Amino acid sequence: MEDEPMLKIRSRTDCPCDSGKIYHDCCRPFHVGKAQPATAVALMRSRYTAFFFRLVDYLVSSTHPDVREKNLREELDDMVDDMMWRKLKIINKSKGTAEDRKGKVEFVAQYHCDGEFSELHENSRFRKYKGQWKYLDDKG
Repeated sequence: MEDEPMLKIRSRTDCPCDSGKIYHDCCRPFHVGKAQPATAVALMRSRYTAFFFRLVDYLVSSTHPDVREKNLREELDDMVDDMMWRKLKIINKSKGTAEDRKGKVEFVAQYHCDGEFSELHENSRFRKYKGQWKYLDDKG
């Protein structure tokens, strides 16, 4: 994946995933293809940050192929410009370590859409595919 100009500009700012790290040392290596998340929580954080920065290619590639619909890219392209993500809070996790094959992450993400504040509370499921964590669904 190319190193997008926006990612260069923002690489020294705090990471939107609320890890307490700067973007350069947190989610950026995943977004530019230099590393893979070692845990389900790391993938969750990197996906939130990808939504924040509107990185549709990363969102598609980090979705498990078994549930990746043909029109996912188009759906995400339509959605990402309408939402302004504000804050992520990880509530709970189950499994999802580097040694596991499955994991769950419960989170709350705050955002603005069409001028209104909203929260997304989700229990996401993750599963490894060819040794890499992928987002499965919100049925956790």
